[in-house]
Amino acid sequence: MKEIALIWDFDGVLVFTPHEEAWKRAARHYGADIDHEFYVAYVSGKPRYEGAHKILELKGIYEKYNARSEEERKELLHEFAEFKNRIVNEMFEREEYKVNWNAILFLQNAKKAGIKNALASASKNATKLAKKVKIGEKTLADLFDVNVSGMAPTKKEVFKLAMEELRRNFSDIKFFFVIEDAPAGIQAGKELGAFTLGYEREAKLNSADLTFDDFAKLTTKNLQQLIEIKEGKV
Repeated sequence: MKEIALIWDFDGVLVFTPHEEAWKRAARHYGADIDHEFYVAYVSGKPRYEGAHKILELKGIYEKYNARSEEERKELLHEFAEFKNRIVNEMFEREEYKVNWNAILFLQNAKKAGIKNALASASKNATKLAKKVKIGEKTLADLFDVNVSGMAPTKKEVFKLAMEELRRNFSDIKFFFVIEDAPAGIQAGKELGAFTLGYEREAKLNSADLTFDDFAKLTTKNLQQLIEIKEGKV
């Protein structure tokens, strides 16, 4: 299956991280509350500064802190985003995260089948945490053929970069599959022409090419079937 490549989101797919709780604590510190629905709609799957801007803008924090000029808004945005980042890194150090072992098993089975894999999270923290997760004598980060996490300003651009790096390193690849748990990630994958695999842990992902709620239900055969359908062989 060397013609296939998987592009993996990280948070909420491979590892259940405390990003949501960290954003909630940061927002609370600045005098605002965000609930789960707000987080999914405006923050989940977004690069750090994009998510931070949404909170500051939609929750009226710019106004509350009298950040009216562009310079003042940028300063507050940086301060707020980095405050949240310190919180989440402290939580990482306390190992306040959970590994999705069924996802890891699917990743390993895909590798055995000859499928290439790219880690393509919008978060700059993904690589750091992936290196903490031990898989035998290796780490989760070692399982990927390409890692572009945090190297582009938007989710779509991160996925696009992953596709470019995979093509550059592996000329046989013809089909890309984006694995995501957030609507924004599914939309980005579709806009780039990739197949989309929607991991419905919390949000419904009806626009994905294939949805599932447990990686134990996903097989490499499912990928081949989607390709055959697209090519009219089924």
